[in-house]
Amino acid sequence: PRARMSPPASPEPKDVPVWDGLLRAFHWSLVVLVMAAIATGLAGGAWMPWHARAGQGIAALLVLRLTWGLWGSRYARFTEFWPAPTRVAAYLSGRWQGLGHNPLGALSVVAVLVLLLFQVGSGLVGNDEIAFTGPG
Repeated sequence: PRARMSPPASPEPKDVPVWDGLLRAFHWSLVVLVMAAIATGLAGGAWMPWHARAGQGIAALLVLRLTWGLWGSRYARFTEFWPAPTRVAAYLSGRWQGLGHNPLGALSVVAVLVLLLFQVGSGLVGNDEIAFTGPG
């Protein structure tokens, strides 16, 4: 008698490029600029012009990310990972399947973007009576 062959093992998982080069460059540039803004803000004094430059760089990156979130590659678009209540509920019940950020990760992305927008906005309009004078 012929030996039965067991079914083949499941195929190797396929690599799917989720985050494109622009998004990776955004992430690491944001890390560097936020660290620079923190360091120069804490140092104060003569470092404040560099603090302003770091903040302006962060503002430019946020504009880039918001633009890329609307018109960028598939997984970079906000519609692809927006943390809708149904997605969050599916994730919490173990039914969510997808690529990229899970719904709780998407909530953290939204929170970080909102906090950075607030931080940059308040820095742009602030007045420290030393190096910065906001509009008005």
